[in-house]
Amino acid sequence: MKLKENVLIFSDLDGTALASNHKFSEETKEIVRKVYKKNYYFIPVTARCTMDTFEQQSIYLELDKLKGIASANNGTHIYDFKENKWIRQEYISQETLKEVFDITFGKVGKYKAHFIGDDTYFVYGHGENSRYWSDIMGTEYKVVQNFKDIDKKINHITIILEKNPSDKSIEEFYKDFSSILNALDIIKYTDRVYELAIKDIHKGSVVKEVLNYLGLNESNTTTIGFGDNFNDFELATKVDIFVAMENGLQKLKNIATFTTKTNDENGVANFIEKNIL
Repeated sequence: MKLKENVLIFSDLDGTALASNHKFSEETKEIVRKVYKKNYYFIPVTARCTMDTFEQQSIYLELDKLKGIASANNGTHIYDFKENKWIRQEYISQETLKEVFDITFGKVGKYKAHFIGDDTYFVYGHGENSRYWSDIMGTEYKVVQNFKDIDKKINHITIILEKNPSDKSIEEFYKDFSSILNALDIIKYTDRVYELAIKDIHKGSVVKEVLNYLGLNESNTTTIGFGDNFNDFELATKVDIFVAMENGLQKLKNIATFTTKTNDENGVANFIEKNIL
């Protein structure tokens, strides 16, 4: 594979660079060290929250020592460990948050909402999935009774519809949230799960942001992305080469440049070692 002078590798974490036990293998950590030794970048781009991404996952990969870059919340936060500074740090406005809260709160059986902050999950009631991810990331888990209980800045919001929503329910969902489309994008995960993200901020937007920040461009830099799930589609469209995981969505594999082994077979590390280093 012919590469340009500079190489930026953007990788999702869960289901991609992380094994199913949510840990980095020793092989992956060694490959990341080799990437930086070659003066390339390995840049995690994850939906995980700010605290977990920068204070835990990035430290496990030694990005603080390697002077690397990482991105959290599907792109709202990007941090440069070399300069110890934020490249991007964005939050949803209080006005928009209030609007989403008013649309969803008290709609038992119709909408669940998870408001995700730097170190806290705000929910309307205890849920198995939200609690699972909160525990995985080590965040605070807070059940709210009113809007004032959401007392921290919010990066992105997950909306969960009723089980097996009908076409009418999905149509009503888009209609209910039409008023916030100037501020937020609706990203579909499944027919039931949607993310509300700050307008034009997603994993793909991280690519341009980092290129500009480093003073690089398409003429002198090869960008490569790894991913497995719905929120990796935007990344796939913004990099020169996209590599889908064998355990990933078939639709994502269909548009990928290459497919690599599963996340439990060190697929990311294996591809980097054979094709990039």
